[in-house]
Amino acid sequence: MLELMPHQKRIIEANPDNAILNHEMRTGKTLIASIWIDHQKRGNNTYIICLKKNKKSWVAMNTKATVLTKEEFKKTTIINPTAIVIDEAHYFASPLFVKGRSQLAEKMYRLLQDYPECHVLALSATPVRQDPWSLHTLLCFIGVYKDWKQWRDYFFELKKMPYLRFPAYFPRKDWRVKIRPFIEKYTDIVALADVVEDLPPAETYIIDTPCTPYKEPEDEVVTWTHEHQHEQEKKGEWIADLGYKKIIVVCYYTEQIDTIKKQLEEIKPVFVLDGRTKDQETIIKQAQEAEECYFIVQSSCGEGWDGWMFGAMVFASMAHSVFQHTQMLGRQRHPKHLKVTETYYLIGGRWDKRIYDTIKKGETFNAHKYLYE
Repeated sequence: MLELMPHQKRIIEANPDNAILNHEMRTGKTLIASIWIDHQKRGNNTYIICLKKNKKSWVAMNTKATVLTKEEFKKTTIINPTAIVIDEAHYFASPLFVKGRSQLAEKMYRLLQDYPECHVLALSATPVRQDPWSLHTLLCFIGVYKDWKQWRDYFFELKKMPYLRFPAYFPRKDWRVKIRPFIEKYTDIVALADVVEDLPPAETYIIDTPCTPYKEPEDEVVTWTHEHQHEQEKKGEWIADLGYKKIIVVCYYTEQIDTIKKQLEEIKPVFVLDGRTKDQETIIKQAQEAEECYFIVQSSCGEGWDGWMFGAMVFASMAHSVFQHTQMLGRQRHPKHLKVTETYYLIGGRWDKRIYDTIKKGETFNAHKYLYE
């Protein structure tokens, strides 16, 4: 019999019909959901919708629910569902009432509109992503807030930008302050520090890695990314000097991954996890079990694996998304393997610094802010 943590007992005993579990990574959301979905109150036509890489873990929970990946969900006709668990619900949380809305979000919303009695449990450590729309979508899923125009006018303002032909809605500067009451009222919040006593500190180090002076090429169209990629030129040398037996190296650019791999593979084994990796599960396992290695990970691949066995994490270049950066940092934390986490940020120039400052303020990086303001 599994021993439940206090917050797990609290939610299971409350047994809500609909809820958003805003629980930090490693706090046991999966166990809560597996017990919730199997309660007799949920009925017999229940579903768990998850990422492809998480399906095995959900199937292993042996619930009576049908487990579908989000790709399978898109293709499946579901009739009269009695309860749905939406794992990693932020993937469904694109704006519902704007042009270009995602098919995934719209299908889930229409399904729940057709079957309003269906119970919903949405799981996400990051229910608010780059703007307020993500939370609005999840609130629509659980049936507590559907007035999209009122939401838009409260959190957004119409602005004319030099890089757009027509005015568009942008989040107000204080939207993160204004959205906090909605988070506290409509989501169940649990942090890892609430669950684990004496959580070891997270140590952060910033290292300046100056590059050679940048010169714009004369024979091609130049964007800010040319300069930013130039800032990455010597970072492999700095990483090699850090001296850890096992270290996670995070990169934004595919080209940088290839360059750093060549620089480091002469020192010790290198494993790469990026958008080109076909057998991600095998690569992750090999890196985790290696006695010494560099594990180079693209900044968009920070979900679904453990990194507590590595000595440190170094950001050669950062994700431009707060959500992706938060997910990546979470790889180092595990309640059963407590240790001080060490994180390094390599700052090669002004664009590295701008991205770092933006993400640390809790905002998603947008180069237009610097190019047109």
